[in-house]
Amino acid sequence: MMFDSVLTRRSFFKGGLALTASLFFDFPQFCAARERFPRSPEEAVGETAMHYLFDRTPIEPVKVFDNLYYIGAISVAQFVIRTSDGLIMIDSGWDEKDADYAAVSMERLGLSPADTRYILVTHGHSDHYGGAQFFKDKYAPQAMIGLNVIDSNWNSVIPPEGAFSGLRPQIDIELHDRQTITLGDTSIFLVLTPGHTPGCMSMIVPVTDNGEKHNVAIWGGTGTPSNLEMNYLYLSAVHYFARYTCQYQVDVEMSAHGWVDDTFARLEQLRHRQPGDPHPFVIGEEKYRQYENIFKKMAEEAIKKYTNS
Repeated sequence: MMFDSVLTRRSFFKGGLALTASLFFDFPQFCAARERFPRSPEEAVGETAMHYLFDRTPIEPVKVFDNLYYIGAISVAQFVIRTSDGLIMIDSGWDEKDADYAAVSMERLGLSPADTRYILVTHGHSDHYGGAQFFKDKYAPQAMIGLNVIDSNWNSVIPPEGAFSGLRPQIDIELHDRQTITLGDTSIFLVLTPGHTPGCMSMIVPVTDNGEKHNVAIWGGTGTPSNLEMNYLYLSAVHYFARYTCQYQVDVEMSAHGWVDDTFARLEQLRHRQPGDPHPFVIGEEKYRQYENIFKKMAEEAIKKYTNS
């Protein structure tokens, strides 16, 4: 995602101060659900996207499913999947501050950061990979960092002079289309979905809610590209991923950018959920199809825009 360098640096470092403060003064007295966030990816564009992308106010970590946890900041989150043989982290935040906050959050949820065995990065934007090497070096030396080989050629994604490059991690394993990452009793299915970046990966994660099985789809990159050719690729990737979300009967969607899909309001509902209440993230297969169709529509509109420009 391209952005104005002056604006982002100001917002980025301001947000970093909030994140640092949270590490010393307990969780912030901030309730993300109180703010009016976009409720759909269609609303999370332009200046709205830029505002929230660099809002690094930390959120209180939450156990969303029996084996999946949501931690991080308003800007970007990390998912932690607990397996019978250790932890898998998906995405890693911007930098060392996010890595530190992830470790604190995991400990508060009863998880040991040292048990992390994989750090899987969805794509080569620094808000997703920037904390990976810090987290591995400081907290989880046994963890293997994974990224698609195309995005590991960093300059094919965003030239370093045009964006925050962050600390680009050493890649231990290459992630590939239709690859399965298995740790203990859990297997995560990976699908190459280029468009947002050339090597963007989306993932299907099995979870349980009080023992009831569900499948979560994590669409790797929500924002549509800034040129015609990549939007055609993005649209094709949405259709391609849909083959597998149908196959796996996906009934849950989650995004590392919680401000695109009403995540924070749903996390608040989850905190107050009573026995017998429906799970706010389990939307069913039909509604998941509707969510997926939003990305198709966004890509189609972008194609029209760049075709006519």
